[in-house]
Amino acid sequence: MRFAVIPLIISAALHVLGFVLVGFAYESLFLIFPAMLYCLLSVFLLRGNNWVAWLTLLCMIGGIAGTSIEFMGPLMAPSLVLIGIIASDAAAAGLLVRGLWGGSRGAQNRVSRDRSKISLERPLEGG
Repeated sequence: MRFAVIPLIISAALHVLGFVLVGFAYESLFLIFPAMLYCLLSVFLLRGNNWVAWLTLLCMIGGIAGTSIEFMGPLMAPSLVLIGIIASDAAAAGLLVRGLWGGSRGAQNRVSRDRSKISLERPLEGG
């Protein structure tokens, strides 16, 4: 799940970039809130909190939906920035889904590999 931090930070940077590119317009001020939220979530994701992964996944789904709705009316940021936000949110969501649902299977494989490695490196007793 830690790999999801990379597209999450990219999305936060794109939110700030969109706010800057429109000349700090008051209508685009709400882009700063998701940027700050995503930075905060990334700190807790790096710590490995599972509940934060679920919360971040919900935020990514909402971010994709909200940014897609922006294409219906006047744009709050340049369209390439909005497309980048959608792509980075989708990448983060995909990595989170992989970490949440595929993580237990991957963790079991790592544990079994580690156990076999330990047993091979253990010296023989009684020799």
